[in-house]
Amino acid sequence: MEILSLIPIIIITFFPILMWGYIFSYLDNSPLGARRFGLGIVAGAISVVPVLFMSDMMAFADLVHWNVFPLLAIRGNEIELAASLLMTIGIIAISVFVFSLGFFSLSIGKVWKTLIRNTGILFLIGILFSFFHFLLFSLDIFEAPLANGWITIAWVVFGTLKLVLFYYVVIAIIEETSKHFCVLTSSLPFIDSVKKWVLFSIFIALGFGFIENILYLKNIAEQSGVWSSWVLSTWIFRSIFSLLTHIICSVIVGLYFSRAFIAYTSLPKILPYAKTLLYGFLLSILVHAIFDISLTVGFTGIIFIYFFGSYLSITRIFYEEQ
Repeated sequence: MEILSLIPIIIITFFPILMWGYIFSYLDNSPLGARRFGLGIVAGAISVVPVLFMSDMMAFADLVHWNVFPLLAIRGNEIELAASLLMTIGIIAISVFVFSLGFFSLSIGKVWKTLIRNTGILFLIGILFSFFHFLLFSLDIFEAPLANGWITIAWVVFGTLKLVLFYYVVIAIIEETSKHFCVLTSSLPFIDSVKKWVLFSIFIALGFGFIENILYLKNIAEQSGVWSSWVLSTWIFRSIFSLLTHIICSVIVGLYFSRAFIAYTSLPKILPYAKTLLYGFLLSILVHAIFDISLTVGFTGIIFIYFFGSYLSITRIFYEEQ
């Protein structure tokens, strides 16, 4: 697809991003700060890089055999699976740090300790997921083939509810980890309240969704044309429901992290800090995975539940903080 053909896609994709930015700035009773909003979009765009190019980065480092997705379909390999997830989280942290050096170099010196600490805490997510993987395989449940949809990645067909569940939980871990690290490197020095952290998390989620939606629409436009009904329907769905899902998941992580960071920043309180951060991540991963799985199995009613529930929850956070 020619670069000039991307211009209308970029324009129509950015419009809902800007609208959501104004909506949540209004809830914050503050004008939309162009600089902070722009930095959020840039940081959100950076957070897409580890998600898109994870396989390429592993190939570059000669770590292809540690790709987590083929390991999901194998029973009894929990040690390898845990090691792969730890490596994946580590690669995300390193890549976000490296890319942030070019855009947020003034902040890096103030956030690197928090980045390392949170990376270590998130390693526990990989271990917990490996136990979850072992437990579900041991129970031999959710084995029936899906009639409504499946996913193929790394030459593995995720065609049962169990494998789809594993796939989307790992996707949620990768995406939420990458977004959180990008909020850290771009915004941590400027945050002094829970509400401000939530707002900056929203901006990063909008940046992530902006790039993701461009890629989705680009792929569809190559098959059906830029102004096709398929592009239009996808644009509407992703501009409202997919974006709002990214927002609520980022807000959940941001909400619990900011509470932990404000209350438990000293080293002797690392356990309550880790507990609060892990709770936020696990809840965010669950919310993210349920949305994706529901759409895959054909339960489209989930989009309306998420739309009203997430918007009401976010507005409640802003009003409580006031």
